Amino acid sequence: TGLLIYDVFWVFFSSYIFSTNVMVKVATRPADNPVGIVARKLNLGSIVKEPPKLNLPGKLVFPSIHNSGHFSMLGLGDIVMPGLLLCFVLRYDAYKKSQGITSDPTLSPPKGVGSKLTYFHCSLLGYFLGLLTATVSSEVFKAAQPALLYLVPFTLLPLLTMAYLKGDLRRMWSEPFIAHQPSKQLEV
Repeated sequence: TGLLIYDVFWVFFSSYIFSTNVMVKVATRPADNPVGIVARKLNLGSIVKEPPKLNLPGKLVFPSIHNSGHFSMLGLGDIVMPGLLLCFVLRYDAYKKSQGITSDPTLSPPKGVGSKLTYFHCSLLGYFLGLLTATVSSEVFKAAQPALLYLVPFTLLPLLTMAYLKGDLRRMWSEPFIAHQPSKQLEV
């Protein structure tokens, strides 16, 4: 949620404070190639041809369907942060399976929330829908959109809802879910 606020601020509100959209400026400007910097410092400019500019920070760039000069960008943070959540829920699913933990017996899950749908599948579907929504909104508004504005709600809300309905929310939040491995040595 903190990264969502961070992303929204730098995309939507930074232009009011800094008179430019800082996130877009940083994401679209080319960076100096370190080889060129070292060559200039060592006075090797006549030997080494000027290397091309680097396209940093790392991002995925998608061309627009309607506007030939418009591109949608997806930054590494938009991939890594939801990816960490997906890793967490995949690990939690594996932990539940290894421990034989079932849902809270006092809560009976609705018929639509079965044991076949894992938290990972739920979050992965939410991530896909969030990416789709971010891409469509970028196309519709023809302006920079903070992808985490769509990814955070689309991944967290289904996950939290499913965990609440299955009765796992408290366990998921507070339990360290460390799998205890049996000792390799037999104690006598």
